[in-house]
Amino acid sequence: MEHELKYDEKNEVVVLSSNANLKLIDIEPLSENLKNLLEGKKFRQLISIISDVYVVENRETREALADALSKLQLSEVAFVGGSAYNRIMAKVLIKTGIVKLNGDFFKTLEEAIEWLKSKR
Repeated sequence: MEHELKYDEKNEVVVLSSNANLKLIDIEPLSENLKNLLEGKKFRQLISIISDVYVVENRETREALADALSKLQLSEVAFVGGSAYNRIMAKVLIKTGIVKLNGDFFKTLEEAIEWLKSKR
């Protein structure tokens, strides 16, 4: 798997960085790791750095991702970077309610962190 998931202690947020296409086989391990990282944490927030992600594999992968994220009960998700296509797809999923997230898009990691902190 070419995706890094870590907990940023200083900012109290989980950070997902991807450097490859998101595939269906990635969803379950990412979801499980995210669940473990969030266990016992005060804030259930995620920063998804999508600058280097080219595509989500297919519709089945998008649906699995939406389902996994919904089950994690994240309070907010900040998306950093990404291609115009990825931003549009994520916005559609959020705005239509397919993915039940409070999310927004940012150009920099610092902007994303400030927005998440303002939601606490």
